Parts: sequence; C-alpha cells; structure tokens
Amino acid sequence: MGSWRLRVFLGARVLSTLGDQVLQFAVPLIIYTTTGSVSLAGFAFLVEWLPRLGSLPLAGVLSDRFGGRRVYAVSDSIRAAACLLTVLALARWPGHTFALTAALMALCAFCYAQTFIALESTIPWLVAKEDLARAQSVLQIINSGSGVFGPALGGLILLWASPTQLLWASGAAFAVGACGVSAVRGLGARTADTADAVNAAGGAGGPGASGGAGAADVSVDPRRSVVGDLRVGIRGLAGAPILLSLVGLAMVANLMVGLAMATGAPLTVGHFHQHTTVFATLQITVGVFSIVTLLSMTWLLRRLTIYQVGVLSFLGSAAGAALIGVARLFPLYVLGYGLCIGMTGLFNVFIRVERLHWIAAAERGRVISLIVLLNQSTLPLAGGLVAVVGTRLPVQLLFLAVVVLAWPAYALLLRPLRAQAMTARPAEPAVPVAVARPHHQLRSSRPASALPTADSPPPCSPQRVTTDRPRKTSVSLLQGYEGTNQKYYPVEATSHAPAAPPPPKTNTDSEIHRGNRP
Repeated sequence: MGSWRLRVFLGARVLSTLGDQVLQFAVPLIIYTTTGSVSLAGFAFLVEWLPRLGSLPLAGVLSDRFGGRRVYAVSDSIRAAACLLTVLALARWPGHTFALTAALMALCAFCYAQTFIALESTIPWLVAKEDLARAQSVLQIINSGSGVFGPALGGLILLWASPTQLLWASGAAFAVGACGVSAVRGLGARTADTADAVNAAGGAGGPGASGGAGAADVSVDPRRSVVGDLRVGIRGLAGAPILLSLVGLAMVANLMVGLAMATGAPLTVGHFHQHTTVFATLQITVGVFSIVTLLSMTWLLRRLTIYQVGVLSFLGSAAGAALIGVARLFPLYVLGYGLCIGMTGLFNVFIRVERLHWIAAAERGRVISLIVLLNQSTLPLAGGLVAVVGTRLPVQLLFLAVVVLAWPAYALLLRPLRAQAMTARPAEPAVPVAVARPHHQLRSSRPASALPTADSPPPCSPQRVTTDRPRKTSVSLLQGYEGTNQKYYPVEATSHAPAAPPPPKTNTDSEIHRGNRP
C-alpha cells in the first residue's frame, strides 16, 4: 500500500473523480441558466446516463485488450480535451449551448464507464493480494469525498465566474489525472499471482462498489466476449428469484434518485428562486449527510439487522420523494431532497451484502455487471420522464407518481424478502475453539498440587468451549462481508479423568463460510 505507483495512481483518481463531480454539477446549471427549460435539463440527464450504461459491457473488453492503465489514461485525456474545446465552442457559438453541452456529457459519460472498469482491472497490478481490500476502501472514500468537495469547489468558483467557466476546472483535473496515470509504467504481463489477486478482488470486493467484483473479474480471460458475459449474467440472475427482487427494488430506488438529480437545479433555481450558490450548498449538504449515514452503519447494526436497515433506508427515500412532491417551501424541499438521495447509501449496503449470498463466486463479476446495468437503467428513464412531462405538468407530480410506485414495490418485493433474506436472520452465537497453551506455561501458572503426574492425562486438552458472549457482526461498506469475532480459551485438565474428545466436525455451509478448523 505504500508504493509510489499506488500513491500516484490514487492521486490521479482523486483528480479524475473531482473533475467528474464538478462536471455533473456544472452542466445542469449551464443548461438551465441558459435555456430556462426544465425539459432540456431532464433530457441532458438522459443523454448523460445512456452512454454510461451502454458502454459498460464494452469497457471490460477494451481493458482486457489494451490494458486498464492505457484505457484509463486515454479516457481521461479525451475528457480533458472535450471540456476545453467545449468552453471555446460555447464562447464562439453561445446560441448552441444545449447541443454542445449535451455532446460533452455524452462523450464524458462514455469515457467514465471506461475509467470505471479500467480502474478495477489496474488496482490488482499495483497492490499485493492481501492489500486489495484496503485499496478498495481507499477508493470508496475517494468516491464519497469527491461527492462533497466537487460541488463545494464548483460553488466556490461560481462566486467569481459563470457556470460555463467550471468546465475549465474539470478539464484541468482530467488532464493532470491522465498524466498521473500515464506515469505509472512498468506493468508487465499477467502472472499467476496477479490473476489470483484479481480473482480475490472479485470474491471479496464484488458488492462493495457498484461493480467492483465485476470489474475485477473482467480482466481474467481476454478471450471473453460481451455476448458471452451477458449470457452468463442472465443465467445467474434468472436462477435466483431473490436477485430479481433486489433488482426491482434498486430500479425503483434509482428512479426516485434520478428524478431528484435531474430536477435539482431547475427546482432550486427556477421554482424556489434560489441563487446558484445555494444549489452548490445543497449538494454539499446532501453529500455530507450521505457520508454520515454510512458512518452510522456500525451503530445501526448493533440494534438492527442489515435487512432492517435496508427497509428503513428504502422507506426513508420514498418519504423524501413524497416531501419533494408536496413541498411549497424551500426548507421542506431540502429535507426531502436530503432524505431521497442521502438514504440510498444505506440501501446500497443492504442490496450488495444480500446479493453476495446468492451469486456463485465463479460468476460473480458477470452477474453483478448485469445487475448494475439493470439497476441503473431507471436513471436515464428519470431524465426522459422529466424531458417529456416537464413542459406539460409540474415536475413535482412525477415524485408523487413514483412514490405511488414505491409502496407496492415495498409490499410485493421488499417485505416478502424477510423470510428468505440472509441479512434478515438474527446473529448466531460464535463457536469458539480452544487453543492449547505451551506445556511450560501451564506448569508455571498452576500450583504444585495440580501438576500432572506420570499417570495423569496431558495437562491441556483442546476442547470446544461455548460462551455467552454475543456474536458481533462487522460489515465493510465496500465488501459487504459478514464475519465473526471468535474467542479462544485454553482448557486445562484439573482432574485425572480423560478429557472428552472434540465433537466431529461437519462440513456445513456456515463452517465453510467462517473457515473454522478443529
């Protein structure tokens, strides 16, 4: 984790994600402040997300064929050039603002998907297998932090410049990030060790990021095709009905989030007549709230199961969408906006942990790639709805319509999962295993009367010991792994009776999961 290559690469990733967040903050403002059209703002959101989803299957093939580092550097270079050329084009042709910015977002969205997959296929080259989890955790922190500091930087720039000038900041961040990734050279051909590292990333980090496992798995076999990956993903998804329920829930949740994101600038600046800097402050506040909810996960899990956290977060997002739909005052809108977007982080943790139990390890990457594609398909749909309805009806009515859809989704999909969901089961008590102390330690810690004789059994017989200590559940927000804290106690013989042998070990699923050994 301390190599200079990894530090340079992570620094480049910070700049890349920061530039992407500034760009997502700037484009809706540019379009709405220039055109004043809610429909065009929604159509821009549609244009942004369609290339992101459509290019996800292609991204893995490109990373396999040309190398993740090269694809990452080229993609960020294209985004940098596109931002800088768009600024110049807007100054030359100010009457074509929507067409120019929409083309910019489409191109940058395509490149974003390439960098997303290329990032995951490059990390195993830079870190040892035992450090993959830490590296992925750092990447998750970078992604969350950029959601806060990107709008903050954009709002700060707006104090002295117009929204169009924010594209300079995004372009500069992409350019420096591309230079940093290009400097990470010397990555040789794949070896057995690095292939094992990639497989480990697919097994451990899959649910952690919205396609982490899938990304890591992508580069395992360069002969894999997009069609073949989709076939494997469809078989794995269709074979587990609970995964279909999770996909349906995620699609409804993303539809609510997509509406909030697509209408954030028009409602804040247009409907509630707030300044553009207020919109920046709103984005920062929601980002901080999202991080706080994720940090509260440990506290919540002491009182609730992961399934209950998922139910709470889904209902919270639906309540936030309802508040947006009925809000007549800006503070009420801010509360609804924060709940709708901020609670989705906890819901993501639930679906990522739960789906990990239902996907075969060998197919995890390809199934999760298809799941991510389906989960996010309602984001461009939200933009299309705003584009079609925005000129005919108040956009707040869309939120009420989606809330009406969310309650049947809860009743038909989420609530019935309680009987099947692995995350809904109560925590099982830990099964500690005794570990024998060295012989000389036992002699020094016991009185002479208790020392064994020639006829007595061995001074320490390992036996299985049960305790009344509750099992502790630790959930990594990135990995979605449920582990156990096991306590080991030495059991010393205090009589001459022979010690009972340990009970036979059964090869159950829980034993395999915890990796216990007698």
